[in-house]
Amino acid sequence: MRVAIKIFLSDDCETCKIQIPILKELEPRFRGRVEFEYLNIKDNESQVSTYRVKNLPAIIIECDGREKERFTGLTQQLFLKKALDKALSEFR
Repeated sequence: MRVAIKIFLSDDCETCKIQIPILKELEPRFRGRVEFEYLNIKDNESQVSTYRVKNLPAIIIECDGREKERFTGLTQQLFLKKALDKALSEFR
């Protein structure tokens, strides 16, 4: 079982700059259970296309490669935590 959170960002996105610290605060809580992937859209154009990313930041939670939940725009830590807890609980 693999749970991953893919975070699509851009260097010139002000909302992304606010979102990053929120995500970084979550990482220790989920260390070893969730893989955090920060993807700059300029360096990952194929994944941007594959995941049909239209707005930033885009945050996609996957379980074994299947999308479970998606957030766009600035997302509160509580919503992200609940979504990650839910994704992990489905595999217990």
